[in-house]
Amino acid sequence: MKIKLFNRKRIETGFNEYMDLPKFRNETNEEFENRVNSFIADKKVIDIKYQEATYGTYEEMDAYLTIMVMYEEVN
Repeated sequence: MKIKLFNRKRIETGFNEYMDLPKFRNETNEEFENRVNSFIADKKVIDIKYQEATYGTYEEMDAYLTIMVMYEEVN
């Protein structure tokens, strides 16, 4: 049995013209689901667990999602 951990990625979208720093966006739900689904397509999945946590202040909240896939390789 093996495990694989997935976290939502931040994707670089270019540069901030004012400060010349990279701009990022969060991976969408659909992109995240596609990444997990493509991983498990050729695996024998034993179980999938997820954990969600919120962080930030009352003015700017965000969620942190982790998915753990327990699987076996298919020959």
